[in-house]
Amino acid sequence: MDLGFVSLNTPRDLEADLLAVELESRGFESLWVGEHPQIPVAVRGQLPAGLLEAQKQMWDPFLSLTVAARATTTLRVGTSVVLPLERELFTFAKQVATLDHMSGGRLLLGVGVGMRTELEASSPIAWRGRYRALTDMVAALKKLWVDDEAEHHGQFYDFAPVWSYPKPVQEPHPPLLAATTGPRGTRECLDWADGWLPGDAAFHDLGAALADYRRAAEDAGRDPSTLDLTVMAWGDPKPDKLARYRDLGFNRAVLGGGRRDGTDPSTTLSFLDRYATMAGELR
Repeated sequence: MDLGFVSLNTPRDLEADLLAVELESRGFESLWVGEHPQIPVAVRGQLPAGLLEAQKQMWDPFLSLTVAARATTTLRVGTSVVLPLERELFTFAKQVATLDHMSGGRLLLGVGVGMRTELEASSPIAWRGRYRALTDMVAALKKLWVDDEAEHHGQFYDFAPVWSYPKPVQEPHPPLLAATTGPRGTRECLDWADGWLPGDAAFHDLGAALADYRRAAEDAGRDPSTLDLTVMAWGDPKPDKLARYRDLGFNRAVLGGGRRDGTDPSTTLSFLDRYATMAGELR
């Protein structure tokens, strides 16, 4: 199992290129960042004040990950998560393909649907239809990433043949990891997802949740052994917890979310040092 690290990716955090070099030198496999294109003021009071203040300041994930990729040679770069439904389809397709080129094919795409208020502020898509819309958007994206003259006629996205370049380096496209926690979202995303990106804090029993996911994959006609299993490990997980995740079958654990003193960038390198020796052992 590989180790990754997720950054809040704000002006207060270590700059993406510096952080990426530090991660690569310590044997970490990947750097991850999330996004909030906007956050409605209406959510004030619904999120912890410190977390909300940080999320309000997030840099753009694709620009930050491009900087990180250009400063490294082997470190993978990922989104945890990007919100496709809040982005324009053709621009998003081009941004993903461009970053995959800039990184030499090291991009991983964790995708989600975000918060209801965010979607309502940025899209006419109804919240109840979010997973159907995401499935339709992914189908359109795959055509844009693969076909020379791409066209798509779906419920939410419909366009006549277009040229959309560049195409991603990774064939047919960067891995798409569905960040879902509920059974409905998981089922609806299994048709297109290349893997699963759960946060361990969302589950009382992650092992049982993983067993449910594997059963759902089999019911959908998918071979669970072919799916990328990445867990976002909240806080400061002990070595035995990470070893358990490895033994359950997760191929990657991403650290840094909810860590102690996570809003203080001066603690980042010492945090990485604590886990650097584990990177090789877990692998």
